[in-house]
Amino acid sequence: SYSYYCCGLSLWLVVWLVLGKPSPASACPHLCVCYPTPMTVSCQAQNFTAVPVGVPYESQRVFLQNNRITELRVGSFGFGTQVLWLFSNNITWIEAGAFSELRDLEELDLGDNPNLHRLEGGAFRGLEKLQSLHMHRCRLTALPHDIFHKLYSLQFLYLQLDTHIMQPPTQHHMSTFREKKSNTDDIFSDLINLSQLFLHGNRIRTLSENVFRGLVNLDRLLLHDNRIRQVNRRAFRDLGRLTMLFLFNNSLAELPSQTLRDTQGIEFLRLNANPWSCGCEARALWEWFREARVSSSEVMCASPSNRRGQDLRFLREMDFALCPLPDPGSIAGSTTTTFSTKTRWWFHKNKPQSSTKGIFEKASETVKAGLYGKGPSTTTSVVKYELGEEELALPKLDPEEYWANYGNEDSGVTLRCFELECPPEFDLPPSAASSRPSSPSFFSLLALSVFTLCFSLQQLFG
Repeated sequence: SYSYYCCGLSLWLVVWLVLGKPSPASACPHLCVCYPTPMTVSCQAQNFTAVPVGVPYESQRVFLQNNRITELRVGSFGFGTQVLWLFSNNITWIEAGAFSELRDLEELDLGDNPNLHRLEGGAFRGLEKLQSLHMHRCRLTALPHDIFHKLYSLQFLYLQLDTHIMQPPTQHHMSTFREKKSNTDDIFSDLINLSQLFLHGNRIRTLSENVFRGLVNLDRLLLHDNRIRQVNRRAFRDLGRLTMLFLFNNSLAELPSQTLRDTQGIEFLRLNANPWSCGCEARALWEWFREARVSSSEVMCASPSNRRGQDLRFLREMDFALCPLPDPGSIAGSTTTTFSTKTRWWFHKNKPQSSTKGIFEKASETVKAGLYGKGPSTTTSVVKYELGEEELALPKLDPEEYWANYGNEDSGVTLRCFELECPPEFDLPPSAASSRPSSPSFFSLLALSVFTLCFSLQQLFG
């Protein structure tokens, strides 16, 4: 029996040595903690100044956050991990190709490295399987135009940098960049599978025409908490699948309607906390809201003074009745004042009384047709409505009387002012007035008829 016992013990020791003893490849680096299934190496908060050596190659997750790592060089990563966390370090420089050996990397977090002011163009070279990239609070002063080159698998991109990262060249350097594109043009063009782009909390002031080119599968775009003042009318032209757009807490006073018309699938829109101007320049956006089926925040007017505190979405058509609009029949984009059937009926029944400071003035001015999404500026003779401190005093209308005619309107038909009974003092431009043929009056026709009758009688009776 003793021999049987010795044989059993020896067999158990052999099995333990083969299956139970950790191999040298699975050894855990000094000061790190390792976990199996999935293989995880946690080296966080150990005051490392460089990536530690000895990380097993088969490690699937490597956590190096909250250390003092300063540089990432080629050869720093001798393992094939899928998840790499490097946030909250002291990284100041990333050499081009530093991550090129991490061919299976899917998530990279470089956030909260405030001393990382610059990236080389090939910093993310080789990360063609990368799906999530975090670079929040890095204070980068510039992004190379090819920084996201060939990152075809990227789906989530976090760029809360708190800098002027997406700004075009300043006026001081405009002569140098006059023949060059904006430093952010086509920067995302390779990110064809990007689903969510987080750009909030920066100092962005302008969105250029090509800044989002190529993001054909983008679902969420967060641009709130910036300083955006101007959005190019075609800035969102590739965002046909966008469902969520946050632009709140910026400096937007107006937004071209074409900008939102390019986002056909938009479902959630946040435009609050902007100084919206609700004069004639807001009509295109107001019309877009009438057609859109979208969950929207309030769009509170900051100007003019008589509309301050009102919601742009709920203004009435008559509030824009005297505004010039692009003439759909004019290729050059000339403007004319148009009214829908409902507004025409309202004006016919209730002629507005102009205030002492509100006058209609015929003038020639430059109309920025691009404001309405119709192309470049065009100089044309238009009817200009000038206001003093008080706007046109429109008579009050009983809601029931107003809505009684609502069902009879034909929204597809607009009429020029000279085809309907115009408001007081509202006249045509001199060119149009002079070109209209004058019609004979009733008294002229009557005198002509009497003269003809007398002449005929004289010939008949001698």
